[in-house]
Amino acid sequence: MRRIVTIGIVIASAVAQPANASTCQDEADGLRALLVDEARRAKRWNIGWGAAYAAAVAGQLALALTETKPFGTFDQDYKELLYVGVAKAAIGVGSKVILPLKIAVPSQNADPCADLVALRKAAAKAARVERNSFYLNHFGGLAVNLTGSAVLAVRRNGMTAVSSFAIGFPIGLLATYTQPRGTWHHWRKQRARWRTGVALTDDGGASLWFAGEL
Repeated sequence: MRRIVTIGIVIASAVAQPANASTCQDEADGLRALLVDEARRAKRWNIGWGAAYAAAVAGQLALALTETKPFGTFDQDYKELLYVGVAKAAIGVGSKVILPLKIAVPSQNADPCADLVALRKAAAKAARVERNSFYLNHFGGLAVNLTGSAVLAVRRNGMTAVSSFAIGFPIGLLATYTQPRGTWHHWRKQRARWRTGVALTDDGGASLWFAGEL
């Protein structure tokens, strides 16, 4: 009976596993292309938003130091609004320098199936990186803007605090929703694909295993 069960398991595993070099190569090529594209997009996103926040720091600081208000009269409310804006933009620059979005692409393996295993692991890691960055930008941006508004509410008035939040929070959302999320979306579609395999036991039998991510 043990032999029959073992044979049945091996057959089931062979049917379930798309174990041929051609199939592995096709999926590996697609995953590698996805990761390479996401890595490039992440680099452009980091540089673009880092530069935008740096420009915001320079522009607001220049207005504050020269006591210039393009529309209206320069006053203390506007001055402190600018300095809070400088602080928030500086945090934005720091986030792109200290915690940039990075997508790693593994070196290519001559064995297409081994290459596919490495690429799946890299895709799963990239998906987690994109997901964590997306939520961190959401909550981090909200926290930074609420803190800036609270400071202005205490030091100046409610209107200045609301103005600061109304300017800063939408910009943070724009940065968040322009972040690359292709690998995350791809992995969410693929993670429920189950795989099977056979492991030999010490007593000469075999066991069937299932693997997947929910």
